[in-house]
Amino acid sequence: MFAAIASGNPLQLSTEVPNSNNLQHTIVLSSTKPKSYSHITTFILPNVTFPAEFAGTVYFKLSPAEEFKFFGYLSAEKPSAIFKVRMPNLNVSAATEPGDGLGEIDMDDEIPGEASTSGNISEIIIGISIEPIDQAILKAQELKSQQNPPVSSTSLVVARGNPTAVTNPGELAKMYPLVTQQLAARIVKHAHNYLTGFLDPQGNVPIKCFDNWWNKFKSRLQMDAQFLNEVTED
Repeated sequence: MFAAIASGNPLQLSTEVPNSNNLQHTIVLSSTKPKSYSHITTFILPNVTFPAEFAGTVYFKLSPAEEFKFFGYLSAEKPSAIFKVRMPNLNVSAATEPGDGLGEIDMDDEIPGEASTSGNISEIIIGISIEPIDQAILKAQELKSQQNPPVSSTSLVVARGNPTAVTNPGELAKMYPLVTQQLAARIVKHAHNYLTGFLDPQGNVPIKCFDNWWNKFKSRLQMDAQFLNEVTED
């Protein structure tokens, strides 16, 4: 029903927890070996029809002995989530803002049994529980309302960092590299769709047409940036 993939590693499918009536699933990323950081994507498989009134709440832990910690949810409207992984001994502190999955799993302390200089994670366990979507949204809101919770040893903390600290495109791209790529691709595609209507026989476009597109694009962006979700990158 679900799957996860860590960058540089193969796709791994979920398995149903025995006697859970198909309501609980786990994914073990035992071959995950990121460098200083990596990305983990969780998603609902394309052939699965997920009921709109339910959500798959997503939990993480680093070993079977730990308790799962909630980070967000998957649903019919949000079938995937991306997490950035920070490695141990980086001594990173970050604010907490979960919910959409575009955040960080911050492993701030050394993992028991792992050498502090190894730079690898031996195992990440993902738990997904199917629950009413109202409960999932409530959990996400409660987690989002927590400000700077204490980070215990080997805990995983979803963090975006401070969005007000982003002052230029480079910082934004560094914080959200995948989303930045998607944004750039959609802006380019939007410009291409507009400008192809003004091609001359030689395949050129007057610069005035580009200026017109840019002015219209900026105006629409201010009114409703959600229109970019409708632009396909292909």
